[in-house]
Amino acid sequence: MCEMRTMRHFFLAVVFLVAAGFFLLVSCEKEPHAPYDPIPEFVLNDFNRRYPEATLLNDHYCEDYEGWAKLEFIDNDGLGSTAHYKDRVWMMTNKEYSKEDFIYQIPRKVARTYIGAGVENEDYSSDNSYVMEISRRYFDKKQYEFSFEIPIEDKDAIGGVAYLQNSIAIDEDGDLLYNEPIHVNPSYWWKDITNSLNQVLGFIPAGATILGSVNEWGNNLIFFKDNEIVKTAVSRQGWEWEWEKTFFPIDRANLTEAAAKARDEFLSGHEGYRFTTLYDVEDRKGKYYALKFEKGDWHSGVWTATIIYIPAE
Repeated sequence: MCEMRTMRHFFLAVVFLVAAGFFLLVSCEKEPHAPYDPIPEFVLNDFNRRYPEATLLNDHYCEDYEGWAKLEFIDNDGLGSTAHYKDRVWMMTNKEYSKEDFIYQIPRKVARTYIGAGVENEDYSSDNSYVMEISRRYFDKKQYEFSFEIPIEDKDAIGGVAYLQNSIAIDEDGDLLYNEPIHVNPSYWWKDITNSLNQVLGFIPAGATILGSVNEWGNNLIFFKDNEIVKTAVSRQGWEWEWEKTFFPIDRANLTEAAAKARDEFLSGHEGYRFTTLYDVEDRKGKYYALKFEKGDWHSGVWTATIIYIPAE
């Protein structure tokens, strides 16, 4: 039996997840030595090994109540960056690119993939937009994260135009990891995803390369490459982090007889829809094919997507 899930967006407004308690800590939880806590020698040695040509901007080391500290610096390419340490262990670094001319600053492979992603009319003027390079502990690749707005028609908006947030993630080799009209949480909000990653590792084949991650609506999506195929493992946060499913797109021509029948039945009864994507999906209940159908488009402000799940034969 098929399972159908439908998402409807009418004249979309951007929804932001604003987590209470995400405030910048401007002072140390513990009382510093006069005048400040010095940067621990082994932290400084670790930083210098990672960024030997950087200009460090910190003259002290300040840990918050969770043991987090950040070292701000100018990298050798002149871009501002922040290295995050937890309990004096490096966890991640984010580097921010110019929103005006980043296409000339990011690696060529990444730029080619970004251009080929098919996004038009990007607007980076809002404070919520950014272009960032992310390096994480335990991850094999750097990730490039893009957040921007896309104008859409909306007769009820001022000037007849509303703005939809869009997010793209690309790894350093140019693999497209994520491209959705959704505002994901910036990676520097989720500096430590160790617990989430540990729950997912048991479902990632040995020898796979971990490429990157985004946090979508509170869930961590961890991207990895297995036999040259980019796959997504979803880690859901409940009482604790747990693996929910793994999925990846496959050739739409590879439909089983049951999946082809479900496709034809859906299209015959739903005028205006088109079959856009076929996914291979695995969760704790088994393996499935997911058929995605779309109607309308984001730029018009009216878009509908329906996903039908077919058990794998």
